[in-house]
Amino acid sequence: MPIRQLNKETSKTSHLLSKKFMAHQALIKLPLTLIVLLIAGCSKPVDVKEEMIVIPSGTYVMGTNHGQPYEGPPHRVQINSFAIDRTEVTNQKFLEFAEAIDYLSEAERYGWSGVFDPAHQRWDSVSGANWKHPEGPSTSIIDRMDHPVIHVSWNDAMAYCGWLGKRLPTEAEWEWAARGKLDDPEYPWGSELNPEGNFMANTWQGIFPISDSGEDGFFSTASVGNFPSNAY
Repeated sequence: MPIRQLNKETSKTSHLLSKKFMAHQALIKLPLTLIVLLIAGCSKPVDVKEEMIVIPSGTYVMGTNHGQPYEGPPHRVQINSFAIDRTEVTNQKFLEFAEAIDYLSEAERYGWSGVFDPAHQRWDSVSGANWKHPEGPSTSIIDRMDHPVIHVSWNDAMAYCGWLGKRLPTEAEWEWAARGKLDDPEYPWGSELNPEGNFMANTWQGIFPISDSGEDGFFSTASVGNFPSNAY
């Protein structure tokens, strides 16, 4: 997710690049293609008011003792205010970037990427799979231009951010934004996975990787903005 750091005194933006973030969220659906990184999109030039959301500074306890070992230990972190894009980067936005500078993603240069095979319940390396051809050379994004771009590496994401004069958020910044003003929530929207039977995110329904019932309406990625936003 590209962001702009907000200076407390001048409200100007900093274009310093940061480390990559790792967003780990239990039960989030794994799409049928290898997602190396999802980044949130914006156009160029950037209008913060329209394309981005200003996240206030604050302090929170990051991490948990109730998840995977790498999710802990809980520790308090201080976050400075920053602006973050409203949604993931779509295929359309990444296409505009790639065409503007004739960019080839790492998957395109390497000639392959990882694709999840539901029939065999495993990830396979597929020749010709990349962001333009998510499941392999015979597939296309033509009907998925408003879906998040996938098969994007950290280097690809950094190139995209650099083109926009932005940077990736840190893990702590991303989690602070994802919490949506909630204090230590189980999920970004609260304590229940499906409050009142409503699907709040694109998740896997069933036992992974055996079967996904698709009750939320999707067996792979979903168009951005398809589910309710958090308090930001």
